Amino acid sequence: MRDEQRPRGVAALAEPQETIARTDWAALSHAYGPATDAPETLVALLDADETLRTRALDELHGFLHQQNTIYEATLPAPFYIAAILPDPRTTHAVGKDLGAFPGCLRAELLVWIASVANEVTDTADAMGKRHGFPIDVYPPTVGNRESRRSPLATPQGSVDTPSPAGAGNQRVVAAP
Repeated sequence: MRDEQRPRGVAALAEPQETIARTDWAALSHAYGPATDAPETLVALLDADETLRTRALDELHGFLHQQNTIYEATLPAPFYIAAILPDPRTTHAVGKDLGAFPGCLRAELLVWIASVANEVTDTADAMGKRHGFPIDVYPPTVGNRESRRSPLATPQGSVDTPSPAGAGNQRVVAAP
């Protein structure tokens, strides 16, 4: 997003391609080992094919944030996702559960970012300590907590989202 297009008060994020290119994905891990497949998954979120977008969204949940776990490769993903939110392709549909109506990719991505951010709250830390699992000793979680102080930590402004059937526009506010 160019500076003149950015809503007032929204911090600059790196271009999505920069996040992909500057991250050493092979040095990071996700739920199933090295995260060398993460760039392909992230880029596929904007694919023209709904099946590929849906698979990428499933992999986002299954590889990079499986069962609400924060992995090393989880950390750069919200920066990429936040940077693509204004892209009109995020208004395209993604499949959901079998038999469910397709959902809006942008809404699903906002839910994913919120889910990742929720795993490093003070409440989550207190609960982990109470059960003998302090999150402040797990490097990916510490890294994610640090990222909450970044541009992702404050409301990201809003993105106009066209409504179906000409019902007007909706304003989606991103506040992970």
